[in-house]
Amino acid sequence: MPVFPSILVALLYSLLSLAAQADEFIIGINERPIYREKDADGFWHGKDIDLVKAIFSKTEHTYTLIAMPWTRVLKSLQSGEIDMTLAAAITPERQQYAYFSHKPYRYSDYTLFANKTRLELFGLVSSLEDLKNKPVLIGALRGAIYSSSYKELMSDPLFAEHIVYIDNDYSMVEFALKGRVDGYIDSNVESKQYFKQHPQHTDTFVPLLKISTKGEQGSYLMFSKKSVPSQRVGIFDSVLTELHDSGEYERIASQYN
Repeated sequence: MPVFPSILVALLYSLLSLAAQADEFIIGINERPIYREKDADGFWHGKDIDLVKAIFSKTEHTYTLIAMPWTRVLKSLQSGEIDMTLAAAITPERQQYAYFSHKPYRYSDYTLFANKTRLELFGLVSSLEDLKNKPVLIGALRGAIYSSSYKELMSDPLFAEHIVYIDNDYSMVEFALKGRVDGYIDSNVESKQYFKQHPQHTDTFVPLLKISTKGEQGSYLMFSKKSVPSQRVGIFDSVLTELHDSGEYERIASQYN
């Protein structure tokens, strides 16, 4: 019957298209100290870069890194301009246009740091919600979701008016040093690295409040539904599991902790 060859041809074409669609992944990333940054020669390095190299070395695929602000990363994933990004939080809004790995890509914990000279403005702070009643401004990366409580509070105008959005992590401490914000939110790994490189500011800022809980410390690989078939995500989940089970993930992470 002539229909069967047609179906087989269509099926073969579909499989070939699927195989070729994601041979090269375009990965959009925003530069972040210690995680992913370029050196003077334009080469990428950092914890995320070492992890993504290890992941792709265990697949048949290749990748290209493209630097862009975090908000553009999200928009480009939505449009299919890029295929994936690294270390993203899962939200219902993002799940409308993106797939996420089931296994965490890496773990990060976030802390609110306060400028010592502005410490009295904070008073007693035991949660982010307490900031609504404080005369302070807090620097935060535009588009970032540090924790579930932070995300919920951002819909509250009384809290949101205390947040000053910053487009890249490199400007975070600079804003605080110039007095444009009274504190800022940063990962413990990044802050530790910053103070190691800038010991003169070690006594300028103090950790005031841990923001993310243990269950919120995982971040995930994020894939565009427009350009990446859902079957591809399973490949990366298998590789992430292998990295954790073999101890390779811990060996990479320990270099930056």
